[in-house]
Amino acid sequence: MSDKHPSPGRDTEITPGRYLQKLREDKDISVEEVSESTKISIKNIRAIEQASFDQLPADTFVRGLVTLYGNYLGINGGKIATELLAERKKHSTGSRPQSLAIKIIPPSTLAPKKFAEPSHISSATVALLLFAAIVLSFTGFCLYTSWNPFAFLSKQTSSMQVSIQKMFGGDESQATDEKGQPTKNDAPEENNTLPGQGSGAMTGRDASASAEQAEFPYRLTAHFIEDCKVTVSVDGEEPIKKRYTSGQAAHWQARQQLKIIFDTPKSATLSLNDTPLSFPVSEKGRPPTLLLPDDVFDQQ
Repeated sequence: MSDKHPSPGRDTEITPGRYLQKLREDKDISVEEVSESTKISIKNIRAIEQASFDQLPADTFVRGLVTLYGNYLGINGGKIATELLAERKKHSTGSRPQSLAIKIIPPSTLAPKKFAEPSHISSATVALLLFAAIVLSFTGFCLYTSWNPFAFLSKQTSSMQVSIQKMFGGDESQATDEKGQPTKNDAPEENNTLPGQGSGAMTGRDASASAEQAEFPYRLTAHFIEDCKVTVSVDGEEPIKKRYTSGQAAHWQARQQLKIIFDTPKSATLSLNDTPLSFPVSEKGRPPTLLLPDDVFDQQ
């Protein structure tokens, strides 16, 4: 590009920055227009024009910015950049490094958009992007391999609980339910017959059943064949109401007395102590009511 204007260092007494400002004003171009076209910040443009060297970056960047600015105004930007850097060196106090050990870009390769100020990405944003990439990669791996990590963790937790139980309670430790009551083992019990007792000896299961029967002499089971609402009172306690649907079964046991009121006739099949029991009959418009042990004696 040919130099259409005199160099400020030879033909005028104004500084290179003031020369650029005067040339811009002669062309009736605002600082904002220069910034928008060259991507140079308004702050750096004003610092160049006012020779505020302390507000400018290192020499390498200043050379590129001034060259870009000069070329935009139609003069030899590389030449005006050299003169401005010479003036800066003259006024330098030595407290700020004025050059960087990098290769200087030739002025002929400069383009308006190559000297835009670099954008800065915070470390939090980088960490978030990295985390998102890890999550997406892990999700893709699970989908590709059809692997369910939640089922795997659940299985590992169950295995750990079994190991801990064996460590502290042994294989023969009895499991407990949510209320702390021992649960029944579904595995067949060993024969507890002692030598010399013969096959008629009572097993552990039989002994448990006998003890339960002795404690609760009235054990009633109802298998509902129709939807029904039941009111139950055990051993004179406060009655409890509950609704059962067809197909459900209910079990009650009492020590002295059991009273059950059904709101639907013939809604269930009953058995007392594993023996079939007739369903109570409604009398005088009252709902069917079963009272044990009175009704048992009546049926006998």
